[in-house]
Amino acid sequence: MAITKRSGSTSSSNSSIHSYSSSSNVRASCYAVNASSASLSGFHYSTCPGSGGIPSPPSSPPLAAKHASAAPGGKARRGGAAYTITGECERLFCETLRAVFLGEGTQPRQDSLVMGMCNTSNDYGSDTRRYLDSDSSMDPPSSSPQTASFEGKLSISDWIEMWDYVGGIRFRGFVAEKEDEKAMFIFFDQSIISGDLKAGLTALLELCGLDYFSCDRLVLCIDRATEPTARETLTKDLGWIGFGLTTLDEFSQGYELLSDKWLFMDMET
Repeated sequence: MAITKRSGSTSSSNSSIHSYSSSSNVRASCYAVNASSASLSGFHYSTCPGSGGIPSPPSSPPLAAKHASAAPGGKARRGGAAYTITGECERLFCETLRAVFLGEGTQPRQDSLVMGMCNTSNDYGSDTRRYLDSDSSMDPPSSSPQTASFEGKLSISDWIEMWDYVGGIRFRGFVAEKEDEKAMFIFFDQSIISGDLKAGLTALLELCGLDYFSCDRLVLCIDRATEPTARETLTKDLGWIGFGLTTLDEFSQGYELLSDKWLFMDMET
């Protein structure tokens, strides 16, 4: 398998994108909006049947991107797609993420839900169940009067939308930079959690390794409002493949920040 890069945009329907993926063996397509320039780049995760697994780039850009580029006003359409992707990603931000990554307002300092859990057992599934069964499984601990102010020094380099054609799932997220560290954050809302995530996770990990992104970590933001059994099953499965519960301490001046909307799990890439 391989990921190839193409410039373009998309704001198309599912049918257009799926017709492209089926004809060129593309398993996933990612569209990244540069947060500084609003330029749009496309990355396509593909296979080449009948060639011993040798990677092969797509034979043509997605239908939507092709039409947007060739038609009058294509530049405006690309700008519209970039605006839509950015807006849909920002819409998923909670107050904690806005405070840390967008520098909006102040965020209460909170104790960590995960402190002391990493070494309590080799059975990650057991740790996850204890965590989710606790009284604070849905809500982060109450905040102290002390607040932490963030000055917006963190940088979001890209906004991301990825279409996984195998699982039929659309992922949204962003890439954050701090000094020499970069992390890709992906939102797992309730609609995503109910789907087949294996192929999508594989593609996301491949994206992290691309020179364009060069992310050290993949951080999954899991919707706390998800039905408890489904959430517990997901976190247990993610634990077995290497994800662990985490906070935003590395991006928040060392504060063990949590979110009342998202449960964070990460893995080094």
